[in-house]
Amino acid sequence: MDVTASCGVCDRGLDFGYLCPGDTLALAERLERLPKVYEALAGFLAPASTPPGERVSTSGGARLPVNEAALDLRYGGIALVLESWLSDVQDARGWGQPAVGGVVEERVRRAARSLSANLEWIASSYPAAGDLAKEVREMEGAALSIVGAKPDRGRLLGQCVAADASGAVCGAPIRYRGGETKLVCPWCNCVYGDRDFRMLARLQPNEDNESERPKEVSDA
Repeated sequence: MDVTASCGVCDRGLDFGYLCPGDTLALAERLERLPKVYEALAGFLAPASTPPGERVSTSGGARLPVNEAALDLRYGGIALVLESWLSDVQDARGWGQPAVGGVVEERVRRAARSLSANLEWIASSYPAAGDLAKEVREMEGAALSIVGAKPDRGRLLGQCVAADASGAVCGAPIRYRGGETKLVCPWCNCVYGDRDFRMLARLQPNEDNESERPKEVSDA
């Protein structure tokens, strides 16, 4: 493959575009989760309780009766970030500006949905795709640090080694979650059975041939 570009998140070489399949998929998943994460933040607006025996200083003004981090994300933070990126994407595509208005919850849902609808173009044609993906990742991480609900992504085994008709390798991340007996590439849908795990490990780029594999899966 004649590498002429690189992923804006992981710097992996690409034949074209600005996001690799793995980081495109990760961005898609985050955009899908963000409206739900936004809703979950509503239950964390109350400030964290003060540890027993610790005195709260009242100097410098009264303490706000809310969790300021959750408040910032709920009332403006998430919606404004997503809408700002959507505005820039639509401007880059030569489209009109997106509609902005309504309750914040609907604004988050609408902006996330619109960015998802443009994701194929973003990955292939938007120079700022890496910055978009990184900011969405950081924003989701900040929200999840409050609600304490990080998704189970499983253990990374390596990259998908399936190739298309042109010989281009998929490269999407392949992850294992306990109990699975087969793995399906989230990008190209290639299926790896338990007999394929050693082959998958052996063909990883720049990795030791004895890469870690699920202990729960037999060698048979």
